[in-house]
Amino acid sequence: MKIFKYKQKGFSLFIAVTVAATLLLVAFSVSKIATKGLEFANTGRNSQIAFFAADAGIECALYWDVAFEPSKFSPSVSGSPINCAGVSMANGNPIPGSTNTTQIGGAAISRFGFVMNRGTNPTNACVIVIVTKAGMNTKVESFGYNTCDTSNPRRVERGVEVNY
Repeated sequence: MKIFKYKQKGFSLFIAVTVAATLLLVAFSVSKIATKGLEFANTGRNSQIAFFAADAGIECALYWDVAFEPSKFSPSVSGSPINCAGVSMANGNPIPGSTNTTQIGGAAISRFGFVMNRGTNPTNACVIVIVTKAGMNTKVESFGYNTCDTSNPRRVERGVEVNY
């Protein structure tokens, strides 16, 4: 009987180590899944910010194109200032924060961009808008970004296009 007791010593320790290792593996797996879920949610938020920036660029361009006669993007109107998201822009200045109109063939192409960091928006979302007027046709392209930092690996771009 005494020999049998000595052979069972350490069995409880083996069970405790096995259970602890299993629990540690489960905890590691759950934390990995939670981290991936958080990254996925953050990507969705960044995508939404970029889309809303692009939408704001479209709305601004449509306002300045349709509300005035002649349009602020017409080739006959030079140096015409516009204001988007509290940023005043005039022709001839580089992007962002300005408009720049060039003639290519029979089309007038205006480009402008601005940073959307005013009001209750805590992000530095950027938008670049390209307005192309060719005769009676107008194409407005707006590219929104969740951040202005071009070296940020998590930078997201979303685009919206309107033709009329």
